[in-house]
Amino acid sequence: MKSKSKVAIRPKAAILSILKHLEYEPWYALAEFVDNAVDSHLKNEAKLRRADGPKYRLKVEIEISEKENRITIRDNAAGISAKDFPRAFRPAEPPPDNQSLSEFGMGMKSAACWFCDNWTVTTKALGEPMIKTVHFDINAIKRDDLEELDVEEEDAPQKTHFTTVELLNVKKKMPRGRTLGKIKAHLSGIYRDFIRKKQLILKLDGEELKFEEPKILVAPKYDNLKGKPIIWKQEINFKLANGISVKGFAAIRERASTSEAGFALFRRGRIIEGSFEDGFRPEYIFGASNSFRYQRVFGELHLEGFDAIFTKKKIDWGNYLDTFLEKLKQQLNDKSFPLLTQADKYRIKATDKDYQQGATKALDDTVNDLSKNGEKAVADLRNNPNLNGIDLKTLSKTEKSIHRELELRFIRITWKVSVELSYDPAIRDLIEVGDHLIQAKSKKESVRQIGIRLSLTHPFMTEFVGADSNRIEPILRIAAALGLAEVIAAESGAKSRSEVRKNLNDLITKLSNPSM
Repeated sequence: MKSKSKVAIRPKAAILSILKHLEYEPWYALAEFVDNAVDSHLKNEAKLRRADGPKYRLKVEIEISEKENRITIRDNAAGISAKDFPRAFRPAEPPPDNQSLSEFGMGMKSAACWFCDNWTVTTKALGEPMIKTVHFDINAIKRDDLEELDVEEEDAPQKTHFTTVELLNVKKKMPRGRTLGKIKAHLSGIYRDFIRKKQLILKLDGEELKFEEPKILVAPKYDNLKGKPIIWKQEINFKLANGISVKGFAAIRERASTSEAGFALFRRGRIIEGSFEDGFRPEYIFGASNSFRYQRVFGELHLEGFDAIFTKKKIDWGNYLDTFLEKLKQQLNDKSFPLLTQADKYRIKATDKDYQQGATKALDDTVNDLSKNGEKAVADLRNNPNLNGIDLKTLSKTEKSIHRELELRFIRITWKVSVELSYDPAIRDLIEVGDHLIQAKSKKESVRQIGIRLSLTHPFMTEFVGADSNRIEPILRIAAALGLAEVIAAESGAKSRSEVRKNLNDLITKLSNPSM
């Protein structure tokens, strides 16, 4: 005999206790609260303007208090209405209209539970008479298997409207130090379109967040440097199957950026991928991470018809990623506007300031590494019986340079090393070694000294390195190692240590610029 019965599938509130284990970054978690405010604003904009006047603008303020272990998020959107109130606090119950930024029914709950076990929501819906407050204690909900929470109510004017979320006892996931700067950069990027359109005022600890638009390269085509300057920006517009489409632009940055290049992928007006240092840079289009296009190409692509994963940090590509990349690359590689080729082959002349910034970081990192590991490396090399020959060269002086000094101690002898990075075009050799580069002569006979110079304006460096500290540093390390090797060779009695360096300079100059 067959029969039918029912089984409950609605999740209990205890499911909230597992949300702390989600893979969030703090900026994506905070973005969930901003999403709710923006969603409420978009759905109720006409009512809000009638209540507050035509100058009404959505404001979202985030306050992070490490001292109090508290994060507070306030907005002046339309609040949570009575009809939405039960659904808003149940896990995994999407809103009836889920075509905007609130779509999964998990955002506020998952983000709050990720930060902490205790949180409070206070809200006043526009046009309703009550302020309502709900307190969440996740441990108590789990322990007592609670499925209902008390709601505190108090009278308020009907025109009042807001929502405040307080995250309490945040502790381990409290944003600190550099993370605060990253949160500002990511949030200003994620909501850049709403900020641009003056639909949103977003503040973090009182600071209004602004998105700084990257400057676009204006320059002649790489193979006609005397030609007319071109604005290297290209409109992107193509369709995939089933109504899925992509619109936006691609461009070349005026100044390369290893961290901030790449595409920002928008969905429903906010960024899903590529908000700050996480630019969408598939190898199929951008190549390896050391390529020029990887640092120069950027853009904004608005994706219509795609889904996102429920934490809203990745696009759910389904089976469309390969087709998307193929069509995108076709538009970027158009012969009439070769944006990718321009990014690869055009060389931007760095300014003195660019060289100073890039060189300083590369020089500091190299000197720190030499200080840490140089003594052992030099000692090992000095003990090699196959070294012989020395011939010191006097070097030109220049003011366009950055210097650092370090000391190495081995075999009871102190070595004083002067390292110089030059950005003076008059310096012809890539690498130079000699006494003329020693910053201050030591009065102690027991001290060995060495001067090393690397030219940042050598054709090899301008072609392959530029002013990027990440590219300068490995070349500088080679130069420092070569200089140390020469002096060690001298100590071992070698006769022509500089001949190898001279040949290296001649060869690399000719390889970088065959006309020289």
